[in-house]
Formats: sequence, C-alpha cells, structure tokens
Amino acid sequence: MKKISIIIVIFLICIYLTSISGCIDNTKANGTWGEKKLSMDAIKISNNTVGNRSEKNDSIYYVYGYVINQNPIEALEPKITITTYYSNGAIFAVNDTPYMEPKNLPANDKSYFYARFEDPDKKIATFEVKVLSAKGEY
Repeated sequence: MKKISIIIVIFLICIYLTSISGCIDNTKANGTWGEKKLSMDAIKISNNTVGNRSEKNDSIYYVYGYVINQNPIEALEPKITITTYYSNGAIFAVNDTPYMEPKNLPANDKSYFYARFEDPDKKIATFEVKVLSAKGEY
C-alpha cells in the first residue's frame, strides 16, 4: 500500500512539473505545436537604407540596407518588398524577392538586403521598403 501511495505522489509531481514548465502550451497561433510568438513590430528596416545608381552603370538603381530583428527569437522566412517610385508618386517597379543574407533574421541581429532595378532613363525618384511577414518557428 505504501509503494502505491509513493508511486501516485511521484506521478502527480511529474504531472505538476510538466504543466508549469512551459512544455504544454494551450495557446496555438496557427495550430502548430511549439510555435513561438514573433512581434512584427520588432522587425524594422534600418534608418541608413539607401537607394542610388551604380557607379559602373548609371542605368542600374540599387536599394540596400539592413532588416533588424529585435525579437528574442529568430524570424524565419521573412518577406520584404521594395517599391520604387517616379517623382510624381506613381510606382516605377516592385521587387518582392530581394537578395537577403542571412535569409532568416537572427534573434536580436540583422540581415543585409539589396535589390536591383533597371532604370536607363533615370526616372526613379524614391523608394520604400516594407516588412510583410515572418514566422516564429516552422
């Protein structure tokens, strides 16, 4: 009888420790177990992002800079878009697959990005970079 009581107490302690450890998360964002919460507000474009013409070929316009992840977890599969505009505000071109290295945004770190636009008539006046989405975990 004493052995059964000890086994029950140990079993209850194990259940209690598992429930408070964080291993069981009942709040699922998209039905994926273990998904971590990622704040899109903590993913920003660096203030020193620039757009300018290539020194070797004036007909190419580059936009480059850094995407900064201020989350405590890695941001996976980030999607950014770069839109260039004419001087009147109309859209010149959009690049939704810019080069990014590293491809995932490390926790509390940054990734370099750039995009290239063919502009032989030198009509690009300004640009805009937006972070569309990212995942906390697969």
